[in-house]
Amino acid sequence: MKTTHAPTRNLIVLLAFVTVLASASSSESADTTVTTTVARVETTRLSVDPEPTLAPPSEDDTASSSGDGWMDDEPDRSSGAEVAAAEAAMAEAEMASDAADMAVEEPAAAPATTAAAATIVTEDEIVHEPDQQQARLTGGSIDDNERFDDYLAYRARFFGLGIPVRDLDPTGRIVVTVTGEDGLPAAGAEVVVAANQVEVSLRTTADGTVRFHPEAYSAGDGPFTVSAGGASTTAERGQSVALETSLPTAAGETVALDVLFLLDATGSMDDEIYQLKITIDEVAHRIHRIPGEVDVRLGMTLYRDEGDEFLTRTFDFTPDIQAFSEALSMVVAADGGDTPEALDEALADALSRPSWRWASEAVQLVFLVADAPPQILRQVPVPYTDSMRDAARRGIKIFPVSSSGTDDQAEFVFRQLAQFTGARYVFLTYGAGGRATGASTDIDQRDYEELSLDDLIVRLVAEELAALRGTADAEPPETSQDDQQGN
Repeated sequence: MKTTHAPTRNLIVLLAFVTVLASASSSESADTTVTTTVARVETTRLSVDPEPTLAPPSEDDTASSSGDGWMDDEPDRSSGAEVAAAEAAMAEAEMASDAADMAVEEPAAAPATTAAAATIVTEDEIVHEPDQQQARLTGGSIDDNERFDDYLAYRARFFGLGIPVRDLDPTGRIVVTVTGEDGLPAAGAEVVVAANQVEVSLRTTADGTVRFHPEAYSAGDGPFTVSAGGASTTAERGQSVALETSLPTAAGETVALDVLFLLDATGSMDDEIYQLKITIDEVAHRIHRIPGEVDVRLGMTLYRDEGDEFLTRTFDFTPDIQAFSEALSMVVAADGGDTPEALDEALADALSRPSWRWASEAVQLVFLVADAPPQILRQVPVPYTDSMRDAARRGIKIFPVSSSGTDDQAEFVFRQLAQFTGARYVFLTYGAGGRATGASTDIDQRDYEELSLDDLIVRLVAEELAALRGTADAEPPETSQDDQQGN
């Protein structure tokens, strides 16, 4: 990602209470200038090993963390003025959490400043911008599994552009729905699909579904034997099938929920960091207020790129929202010498390093917030396509949230991740004319409802929990006055 950006590059926003983006760094990135322009001309697709070796989760993979916190070294702070700004922000956040008025340099008659009001530090002065309070991020989302034919048509048009990607062909997708006791969704159930000496194990998500993609596993043309919980049926390519079992469901029980934020922390994201911090802070608080007994844990993986201050940093799952807030409150976006970033490595770490609970025990969600594609031309130990299959094997949904600067390549990758794991593709809209999608997107304004980003993310989480319980879509809890003030 480019480190040269809009005029906001020279402004350092005081960090309010919690951040979703990551990692302070005082150094500029090394002179890495791997361009995607050459890639776009030279090749259209890269071959992908159709059958990666993905070990099943072990006790070590899913063991509870002995101590919630950074699993690597804590990301370094920035230096100089950035540190001073960050420390001032932390002081303001602490004052807000104690329900104290935040100190502002405004006339006494002016409205009180909240955590949602922008406070910008320049080299020479402090400037307050109350209008920033109204500039909340907005977003839309689409479900490419619901509009699957349109998605296939979009893919065909995309490949006509000659842009390289790692590809898993979703053609022939089979949707399997598993119900358990009382006809409710059987979340986390193992579904085995077999044909032509190929056997694939998948885990259902909160709504009791899995999506099997024959081309992704070189499974041939079928027919396919589909089994789960002692029930079995056959399916042809392109079909949807249902299995009724006696597997246990989440009815009347406390629901466990693991939510991990996978965050691009390179320099081109800094113009959105302030708003995103506020958004995720509100999301974190509101998730805790979703109706019903919900055992929520939050975690985060940050990433940049090779040659930057760090490649990835992971903060393990914690049920302590204050600890989560404090871990993120001081980090900033920096580095990034070219557009693509280390998304391959970051997604692999996000799925393997934190102490995820078993699919049969918890709803598992990843929210990827980014504006750039992975380094497609770089050889990596675990390509993101392997991570897609790993997520499907474990019942983890990946919700990409594309930010400003998203191009055609990034949109395609993000929609791959969402479609393959059964999630929705989310994109910032900013209201008028600022939608964060590629120039060749097929998404029309009539295809989505525009909401504030925090409303949208909380609604997506609430819908997952509602599906698990077999109830109608739950309305997300309203933003409270405490959330608006960062308490």
